[in-house]
Amino acid sequence: MRKKILCLLSLFFIFSLLMGDEISDTQKRLEKIQKDLQEMEKKATQTSQKKKTTDVQLQTTLKEKQKVELEKKKTEEIFKLKQQELTKVSTELKSVDEQVRELKTLQNNQLNLLLRLRINSSTTKIKPKEEHCLTAMTAQTREKLNQLGDVQVVLSEEKKEVGKEVTVVKSDLYAKTNLSKKLNTTVKTLETQKKQLTKEEQKLQNQIAQLRKDAAQLEALIASLTAKSKASGEISEAYKNSFKSIAWPLRGKIIRNFGQETRSYGTSVISNGIDIAVPEWTTVVASDDGEVVFSGPYGGQGKLIIIDHKNGFFTVYSYNNELLVSRGAQVKKGQPIAKSGMTGSASEPCLHFEVRKDGKAVNPLAYLE
Repeated sequence: MRKKILCLLSLFFIFSLLMGDEISDTQKRLEKIQKDLQEMEKKATQTSQKKKTTDVQLQTTLKEKQKVELEKKKTEEIFKLKQQELTKVSTELKSVDEQVRELKTLQNNQLNLLLRLRINSSTTKIKPKEEHCLTAMTAQTREKLNQLGDVQVVLSEEKKEVGKEVTVVKSDLYAKTNLSKKLNTTVKTLETQKKQLTKEEQKLQNQIAQLRKDAAQLEALIASLTAKSKASGEISEAYKNSFKSIAWPLRGKIIRNFGQETRSYGTSVISNGIDIAVPEWTTVVASDDGEVVFSGPYGGQGKLIIIDHKNGFFTVYSYNNELLVSRGAQVKKGQPIAKSGMTGSASEPCLHFEVRKDGKAVNPLAYLE
């Protein structure tokens, strides 16, 4: 009985001391969260302002794009009309060219006939009336050729001028088309930026909400621990005991070491343990014999288990999908206690594992077998 009472007093002694250390450690964590919260809120404000600036740029670009599209449509209509005009002039000029060719052929025939008649005048009697008529017809043909020649000149000049206008309008249309494509690309880029900023803004707001929730939970925990500490009385020295080698809670690749700093959205977090990457639902075992003093969800730690090994050491298991033991359960080394997962603030499937000595985080690798 005496030994049992001494054991209980020793455990009470350890518990009180650890509680005092836990209050100090929790207070530091609270201060860190409050600092991170301020930085996160500043980052959220900057992101929100950047989003507003991007939105203004987007609206301005959309208005410019609409204006360019209207101008482009008008230019396309002008280009179409100029092409039609060029086609019409070209067709008329082609018709006149054909008439000129036919009249020149007729003129050559008339001249050849008149020449033959005059050469053969010594043997063939040509009536003056017939010669006069043929001469008149040749003159008429020459007059028509002169008139059509003038028309050719006018149509050629008109075709040349319309062709220049078509070239100018085509160049203008090409420039407006390129500008429209460029504006379309800018709009898509700004829309993508806006979506990314909206997503980042939402993520920051979620993180801010989580930090506020964690801060509230820690404040409540500090109040609870302080009350318990006052009820149990102050302990002046820690209970020291060697911690034998402990088992790995599971095997996997260490993706985050003890004391490693991680930065995200302007916030830095120092790891109090190690993160072991494993597939979800991998079995997690107790590293040593002990009593489960906490089993349940806890803010960013996700589904959490804490085991008191009754020798000044505690082990912590976070981010689990399923908890297999309840608070108060006595567990043995190697006993399954949880199924790993990606709960809380975990960014990938893993187990966060901590070793606490007298309430302070120590490097688990110094104790793992």
